[in-house]
Amino acid sequence: MTELSKLAELRAKTDRDLVLIVSNALELGLQCAAADRGAGGPLRDRAAEIYANAITLLSKVENAAERRKLENKLDRLRASLRHTMTEAAFSSAC
Repeated sequence: MTELSKLAELRAKTDRDLVLIVSNALELGLQCAAADRGAGGPLRDRAAEIYANAITLLSKVENAAERRKLENKLDRLRASLRHTMTEAAFSSAC
């Protein structure tokens, strides 16, 4: 095996690993946002942190199909965070 093909193989594995890491993180973020239930506490903060990190890492995903899947999860997390913010604002107003 040549050095170039070893490098390509390593790059492909790294790309697959990155997709898994971001996907798992977004799942965790979705779970944290759902569990927060508008409380605005540490679970929501963690979900927001995951969201910010995922935005940064998403640009590194080279596979367009995988990137689209992750962008869909990211959109779901953004909507969930927006929903928990709305619930928190509503709860504090009452």
